[in-house]
Amino acid sequence: MEENNELITIIVPVYNVEKYLCKCIDSVLIQTYKNFELVIIDDGSTDNSGNICDTYKNKDNRIRVIHKENGGLSDARNFGIENAHGKYITFIDSDDYLKNTYIEYLYKLIKEFNTDISICAYTVFTDTGKCIDYGKGYKREKLDKIETFKRMLNEEGFSVSSCAKLYKTTLFNDIRYPKGKLCEDNGTTYKLIDKVDQIAYGNESQYYYLKRKRINYVRVF
Repeated sequence: MEENNELITIIVPVYNVEKYLCKCIDSVLIQTYKNFELVIIDDGSTDNSGNICDTYKNKDNRIRVIHKENGGLSDARNFGIENAHGKYITFIDSDDYLKNTYIEYLYKLIKEFNTDISICAYTVFTDTGKCIDYGKGYKREKLDKIETFKRMLNEEGFSVSSCAKLYKTTLFNDIRYPKGKLCEDNGTTYKLIDKVDQIAYGNESQYYYLKRKRINYVRVF
């Protein structure tokens, strides 16, 4: 693997996910790509999530924890963006987890295809053990903007979700997630893609999305 010389920011918004949070953070800490900062935004959790975040922060100096009043998923992500130091940014939802090569895989796609955004396939799983790999039938390739939009809208190998993607941080200079809106990715991901001519896609599933009922945070995946 090439030298890990570019800092990557991993943003994890947290709200009342004490049941899932350790698995999520653990999956970040075992990444094969080591040069990252993990920015955890505790969005006013009322369970033990905030304490869990602080415990991890004391174990690894790559972790920063920011506690704030509850403002919703978009507000938490925006807070993370504004506190990011990395050249690239990726988002993880706190009840999901990663394959240990997630960051390395997305980073290599950006370098291989010389793009500012990379996307990987993902696997949806449930508490009952059911799994669906959404990368099957697709290939590793560079896509132009129009093809990316078409495939995203049809969920062909990837979706509109902010997760399972790596973005050059400067793309967010004038873009933020819409505060107080449901399905916030619908109003944001297309703006980021519209800023670039091409994206890199990898068909290997590197992101594991837990499908469960959402109360406070709602997203489309």
